[in-house]
Amino acid sequence: MRWARTVLFLMAAPALAALACETVDLGNPPSDINACRPSQSYFVYGTSADGGGNNGIWRDLLDKDYGGKKCHDSACHGAGSTNSLRLTAPTCVPQFPMDPACPVPIPLTGVWADNYRSAAEEMNCSNVAASKLLEFPSAIQNHGGGKLFDRNAPNAEPDLIIGWVGAAP
Repeated sequence: MRWARTVLFLMAAPALAALACETVDLGNPPSDINACRPSQSYFVYGTSADGGGNNGIWRDLLDKDYGGKKCHDSACHGAGSTNSLRLTAPTCVPQFPMDPACPVPIPLTGVWADNYRSAAEEMNCSNVAASKLLEFPSAIQNHGGGKLFDRNAPNAEPDLIIGWVGAAP
């Protein structure tokens, strides 16, 4: 009787082992699993929230006047653009953090969230110098809008972009 149980166990063991080692397919990872998600607060307010010298990615980069043109102009990266960077000018832009005339909630919503996502997708958090948001407007890569700023300019757009990745959420 005991030998029958041993034989039964020896016959069932490989089948049980095969079932126990089955690989489970979890599907594809979410598309944003390795996405760069820099600070939303810095995008809107920059360091002005804590007395610093910049007013954020929106005001000091994307909404900045570059010789009569802005990144979010319809001919450039406006909402109807076919470029990967698509921007819509918000109806109000806060002039200082917690501006009661123009509250921008964090986490961002609506147009602010859309603009943030579009700009963040142009970033490379592991190598900020290789970010499209830096390479195209500084003419390292061909930019239809021409060269907007110098990549090596101190205390300007490049520093703003680099600071965005390291800023607190």
